[in-house]
Amino acid sequence: MSSAADILVIGAGPHGLIAASYLAKAGLRVVVLEAEAAVGGSCANTVPVGDFAVPAGPQSLYALDPGVVKDLKLVRLGLKFAVRDMPLVGMRSEGKPLVLGRDAHAAARAIAASSPRDAERFAEFRRHFFALARALRAMWWEDGELGDAAHRDELRRLAVTGTAAFLDTAFESPAVKAAYAFDALASGLSPADSGSSVLLAWRAAQEMCGLQGAVAIPRGGMTAFVNVLASAAQAAGAEIRTDARVAHLLLSGQSVTGVALASGEEVTASCVLSSLSRRRTLLQLAPTAAAGFATSQQLSRMPQATEGKLVLALSAAPGFAAAQPTGRFIFAERLEGAIAAHAEARAGRLPSELMLEVVAPTLTDYSLTAGNTHLLSVLVRPLPISPAEGWPQLAPRLAEAVLSILDHHAPGLRASVLAANAITPNMPERDPLTVAHLLAGWRERIATPIDGLLLCGEAAEPVPAVSGRAARIAAGLALARSKGGAR
Repeated sequence: MSSAADILVIGAGPHGLIAASYLAKAGLRVVVLEAEAAVGGSCANTVPVGDFAVPAGPQSLYALDPGVVKDLKLVRLGLKFAVRDMPLVGMRSEGKPLVLGRDAHAAARAIAASSPRDAERFAEFRRHFFALARALRAMWWEDGELGDAAHRDELRRLAVTGTAAFLDTAFESPAVKAAYAFDALASGLSPADSGSSVLLAWRAAQEMCGLQGAVAIPRGGMTAFVNVLASAAQAAGAEIRTDARVAHLLLSGQSVTGVALASGEEVTASCVLSSLSRRRTLLQLAPTAAAGFATSQQLSRMPQATEGKLVLALSAAPGFAAAQPTGRFIFAERLEGAIAAHAEARAGRLPSELMLEVVAPTLTDYSLTAGNTHLLSVLVRPLPISPAEGWPQLAPRLAEAVLSILDHHAPGLRASVLAANAITPNMPERDPLTVAHLLAGWRERIATPIDGLLLCGEAAEPVPAVSGRAARIAAGLALARSKGGAR
């Protein structure tokens, strides 16, 4: 059995749905192939926790492309936000939490208890760093050159500077440095790694709800967000097929001609966009050696550390979340602890000092509530990729370590736990993050060695995130190709 389309999109997560919407709006026959029974990918509510089901992936948005929101009319289709700008809250074992919100002067007052020097310099530091990050959007958002020589010099400095060194020059307070370092722990990077400070600049360059550096939670959760994207794709005319797992790509010479499904069906197309990782796309779906020896060798390298998530259903909201329900709580005592934790994770051990980001979805979005139960979503960094005892055996220890940290800051929390679920790493889905990838151009991230095969998901973004910018650009390249333009 066989069928045909102009363009195939692998994966009905946010990125695949965004790419399909652009292509279908242009009048092409687009088929989206989703392996699971429902759309959403890691944003779908697939993980049971008590009376809830939650996503295995992110609980918030911080990099959604404003162009995608506008072009696909997502607000008109129902995209709303429960919280548009979550303040960063640095939790401390001693002393009040550091609330580092939009108001720089209020943040400086909070910092003053830890360091009067940092408080005095904070507003100017953030103003300068946000200005630099906006300038760097030309490279990350528009694939352009940096026109200002001073900005080029600053980027070159960041490209060889670790997050730890960068923050050490900006702040003296361990609490401030640890709170800001969490965002630079993504995808296995260590704060000590040369160039890891570029990740902080990328994060600061992002915009949500018209606010630079904001973190937002969609009303109804991430599943409501992907349902809006699915509506956009279907309204544009894209066909979304669930339970349609792609077994492998079909090639003629060095060009893609379609895909074969696990069911045995073949679907032909002159162009395929994959929202999967580069590793999975080229090493698992492409024929052996199609990626080329050098690319295959590069993709065979695993990240050195990773992250996981623990979701808790509680009978009562912990004190820190009840006092600041819209906060993004960072539990990280010392920057040096993060560096040591990465060394332990890279050695295959559960770190003795974990870094946590906690959000309380049910306190920020009342549409998610279920009786008197409260959810806590805990992102944990860094974690080992392949622990010696295996993740099934290590998961209970991870949960216990996280509960110990939370119970220290909110005594009695452990007794309020109704249900818990640890979401452990799934590394075949992720490519290693390198500084070279962070600094690469769009075409380098989107293109593959196979003619007609493009990446449109997290693997094509500078940093793995729900952005849609790579999907929009990949769709534009695919459309140009379908019209006889350049690859």
